[in-house]
Order: sequence, then structure tokens, then C-alpha cells
Amino acid sequence: MSAYHISGLPGSGKTSVEQKLIELGYDTINTDDAWGYYGNIATEKPVEYPASPTAEWFKYNGYIWDTTKAREIIMQHGDKPLFICGGSRNEAKLYDLFSVIFILHISDELREARLQPRNEPKQSTPLFFERMRTYNAETYDHAASIDGIVIESDHGIDAATEEILNHVHDHQRLAK
Repeated sequence: MSAYHISGLPGSGKTSVEQKLIELGYDTINTDDAWGYYGNIATEKPVEYPASPTAEWFKYNGYIWDTTKAREIIMQHGDKPLFICGGSRNEAKLYDLFSVIFILHISDELREARLQPRNEPKQSTPLFFERMRTYNAETYDHAASIDGIVIESDHGIDAATEEILNHVHDHQRLAK
């Protein structure tokens, strides 16, 4: 199995990298479309996103994956490289399935500028931006703790995709 996870905060370029990989002929899964929803992080029980979520709500709930469904799909894929593009609050439950975990990182300013045109209420509150700034500041420590690779996507999607593919090709050569 050769599954590669491309994670990162909203606006970091996950969907754009996915589109580039599709153009290049790679198999991808956009987790938002395949198995993402709002739920309890521990139990994975779906929850309604409140009109005004609080920091307390986010302690237990957030955007998560149906890990049972995800595990089944990833395990059935085979040996051809598969890129899992997306992030969730419970993604760590699947880290054992990934050959390499990539975390896209961009500056807070660029990420917020990318999110502004989306006009998504869930991604435009002061609490959301505060939480994302905190997570963004922790990117390198998080990557080190999971043996992940940080990809700076400030330099453009083509450069980020090329860097990811270089790492994948190196990984595949070493695995032989």
C-alpha cells in the first residue's frame, strides 16, 4: 500500500495540490467529499455545527473523518500511489496507513487572504482565525512529532506539488 497524506490548515493549498496531482494522473481522495463531517472527536458521532461555536465546543468537536470508512477505502486501494488530501481533528487515528505525511504550511497572512474570497461563515469568525493561527504556529513541532514533512506552499502549488512528488519518488526508491 502506498498512501500519502497531504494535510494542512484551511487555505494552505490541499485542494489545489490535489487538482494538480489529478492533472498529472495520480489517484487522489478529497477527504471533504469522501468522509468528512462535523462530529465529536473521540466518538466520531455527528454533531450540528452551532451558530456561534465556542472554544469549549471545539475542545470536544470539530471537523473529523469517518475513520472506519477511510481505513476501508485506503486499505482496498492497492500498491499504486494514493494521495489523501485533507485534514481533520481526528486524522491521527489513520497515521499508521500513510507511507509519508505531508503538512502544507503558509503564512497566516496568505492563508487568511486565501480564505477571504471563499465567504464561508465557519471560516471567517475571530475564534476560527485565532485557532488557525495557533495551529499554524505549531506546524513544525507537530510535523516533528509524527515524522511528517512540512511543505511550504507560499511558493505556489506547482512548487509544492513538485516537492511532494520528489519526496514520494525518493520514498518509493528506498522502499524497493
